[in-house]
Amino acid sequence: MVAASRAFVCVRPQTYEDAEEAKILSYVFAGRSGLENTSFALLDPQGKKLTAGSRSPTMTYGEVERFVAALDATAAKYAEKAKPIEALPTVRNLRLALNVAAADMRPLVIVRGKDEAAAKALARKVAKLAWSKELVGEAHYVVLHEPIEFEKLAPELGTSVVQPDPYGLGGKVLLHVKPEADAKALAKALASGFEQHKVEAREHDAHVREARRRGIEWESPVPVSDPHVPERRR
Repeated sequence: MVAASRAFVCVRPQTYEDAEEAKILSYVFAGRSGLENTSFALLDPQGKKLTAGSRSPTMTYGEVERFVAALDATAAKYAEKAKPIEALPTVRNLRLALNVAAADMRPLVIVRGKDEAAAKALARKVAKLAWSKELVGEAHYVVLHEPIEFEKLAPELGTSVVQPDPYGLGGKVLLHVKPEADAKALAKALASGFEQHKVEAREHDAHVREARRRGIEWESPVPVSDPHVPERRR
């Protein structure tokens, strides 16, 4: 399934974090109560649905084999005109990026430039590696320029690999590389940082109880309408 998905742009939405994104996700799939916490559909390059929307690939296809066959057949129709992806897949801001990376138990890569132009230039360098066979899908990314929140997570300009804390309230810098690093050094740094990242298994109810005990709560910009998500605490 993972191999078949490489022919697609696979989007990990932040469901209730952006009103404009919520409109698109509601088009993909909305339940009786409104926007669901999870949604799935295959879209064509213009954003038109190729399948009926549902909560997951399992609901649409049932068996993994059927899903893989559908991915392969759909990709073949667009293969001739397909172009490689060049843009870095980023989360909107550092606060949200920390939360998303913590929830997905992935490392967070912080790309920081002295100004917007420098940050974009560095992001282009990182993007070439982010889509490589070795590193694709391994991390979340955020691009920043001064001033920033959580200064201690990226005290220097350049690229930092961060281990988010379990609730996305901070993190630990695993590795940092300066902006002038060449592609080889940058690739080595990212790979080393990803290797140092530790995934700690969590039990959902215990995780929520601890958040409640510590007074941690995440309030999303778009009200949660999914009746299966009674808790907003992370």
